[in-house]
Amino acid sequence: MKKLLMHHLRHHAFALAFALARDRSLDVLALTETWHTDSDDVCLRLATPEGYAITDVGRPSGRAGGGVAIIFNKSLKCSRVPVPASNTFEAICVRLTSAREQVVILNVYRTGSEKPSAQFF
Repeated sequence: MKKLLMHHLRHHAFALAFALARDRSLDVLALTETWHTDSDDVCLRLATPEGYAITDVGRPSGRAGGGVAIIFNKSLKCSRVPVPASNTFEAICVRLTSAREQVVILNVYRTGSEKPSAQFF
């Protein structure tokens, strides 16, 4: 993989995520604070350019903010890596594989309003 970028989507900046992935020809874009609740949320589709796919963990309904996602080039094989559930952070972990290499990406969002649990460390 040649390019990786991390970015938060506070204020629903899905057009920015779309443009970052497309215009910089990123292989991977890790997002936090996506403000989505499930994988069918339209905001995820708006953030995903043609030739890319997305995998995500939404914030449970009833709570504002949060949510994590990883947008990746469809030329990469993606498999989810299990992450223990937590009340103090949100995380998604994936293994991305190309013909030449493999990388594991852990994308974590921890809100400053919650005290981290021992599980976070």
